[in-house]
Amino acid sequence: MRANAETESDPEATVRQGESAPALKLAKVSRVDSLGDQAVSSLRGALRRGALSPGQRLTVREIADTLDISLTPAREALNRLLAEGVLDQTPDRVAIVPRLTKQSYGEICAIRLGLEAMAAREGCARLSEADLARLGELYERHTVAYRSRDARTSLRLNEEFHFTIYRASAMPILLQILETMWLKVGPSMNLLFTASYDPDWRGGTHHRAMLGAIAAGDPIALEQAVTGDLVDGRARLMPHLPD
Repeated sequence: MRANAETESDPEATVRQGESAPALKLAKVSRVDSLGDQAVSSLRGALRRGALSPGQRLTVREIADTLDISLTPAREALNRLLAEGVLDQTPDRVAIVPRLTKQSYGEICAIRLGLEAMAAREGCARLSEADLARLGELYERHTVAYRSRDARTSLRLNEEFHFTIYRASAMPILLQILETMWLKVGPSMNLLFTASYDPDWRGGTHHRAMLGAIAAGDPIALEQAVTGDLVDGRARLMPHLPD
């Protein structure tokens, strides 16, 4: 009786008595992202790259039509981003792209200055010749887009340029934090082409310095160039944000 009681109270008792464990039977998981996941990813990319503007209203119908999906995954995507605080909501429950204030932008910049410098410093030695060639191509295309005041293309190329460097750090948690910061600041970067356009494009000088530092394998110079780029952008954008 005692052995039976132990068996009933302890599911592993049969294994300890020499019997083989039953085969584990679980349903196979899908390795394909759901439409909701894909919609979230698309919206995140649009926010990071400045493809959406501060205060822009986002409706379920518009998301569904733009992505050619049904209303359900579009609604799921908006609700997830609202829950994460990536999007704001009006009193009539319409999702909108947040507007940065001077205080919130200042906090984001403080975080970015420390962490983007770290990502650049850590990634410098891991960037290959192919990466450098890719960065050079992005820089040239970015120059053309900026000079023609093509905000959407310029901001997208700027994001690709920076994250090509940051991804080389091989620090996924750090990268995730940086992506969140860019989600929050990306839409307001449009102001750099309206209220604060720089015809001399000092940002281009910083990007050239980044290329030179990578070519020289100098992590400190790369860190300094990234910091200079962020500080210059902050000085130009901050005056145009609300209190």
